[in-house]
Amino acid sequence: MKNRTLFQGDNLRFLRALPSDSIQLIATDPPFNKRRDFFAAENGAGFRDRWSWERDVAAEGVDILRAAHPALWAVIEAARLGQGEGMSAYLGWLGLRLLEMHRVLHPTGSLFLHIDRSAGAYVKLLLDAIFGPERCRNEIVWLYKTGGASKRWFSRKHDIILFYSKTDAYTFHPQREKSYLAHRYGFSNIEVEQDADGYYRLAAMRDVWDIPALRGNQAEAVGYPTQKPLALYERIIRAASNPGDLVLDPFCGSGTTAVAAERLGRRWLVMDIWDGAFAMLRQRLEAQRLDVNVRLLRDAPAG
Repeated sequence: MKNRTLFQGDNLRFLRALPSDSIQLIATDPPFNKRRDFFAAENGAGFRDRWSWERDVAAEGVDILRAAHPALWAVIEAARLGQGEGMSAYLGWLGLRLLEMHRVLHPTGSLFLHIDRSAGAYVKLLLDAIFGPERCRNEIVWLYKTGGASKRWFSRKHDIILFYSKTDAYTFHPQREKSYLAHRYGFSNIEVEQDADGYYRLAAMRDVWDIPALRGNQAEAVGYPTQKPLALYERIIRAASNPGDLVLDPFCGSGTTAVAAERLGRRWLVMDIWDGAFAMLRQRLEAQRLDVNVRLLRDAPAG
């Protein structure tokens, strides 16, 4: 539980070791079940995003899901019928970790889970089964404008961030953004104020976030295949935590959550199975001129 710690290894084992009710905010970007591998040739960064019961879910985990969490198991079985074994194995693997994330959240804490269309509908059902559907506060749409278009469907240019609270007494700080409509039409049902440029006003932030995706030539980019922009995770951390709160990312990847938390004065714990995560996280903190010591704890080999 020491601040600025990266746990390297299977995050399920680390999550099970954390105390209950100890984490204020979980902001994470797990694999999406894209049915392919992600790999960066220049630094070896990447991960496998294909799933099977035999390789990824131990028999003990299957017993836990089937016997102790029937609502969760029903979602997994529905995915098996509708999508096949790969999807059901992915949900079994993720479901075990989501159960632990719910346990370690403080009663005033929240989970922000980043997902896309590959398995998003099933993952929301998992979260409904664990947190309760009434605890889903938002399905945030992250809109981005990357290249590429199709002649057979509308361009797919958004991901979803599912926002769940553990209880009804959760920490939340409303955010505001520039709003042209609030200025032009004088909306009276939202709090607005004059912006510095005298043209826009600031209005209550809605659940569609237009934040540019990273491009490879940007200074922030470090060559991790699924790296997300700091601006996205800084917005989450500002909204759902206070300075000094403890933030967790069980799938830290390139370390975006940790860097965002450090910049905003939060404490943080992160986890990843990739053996290059520690070096990449230190590289990113140094690039932000954040002179901090990161603690590395490695998972002991199973058995």
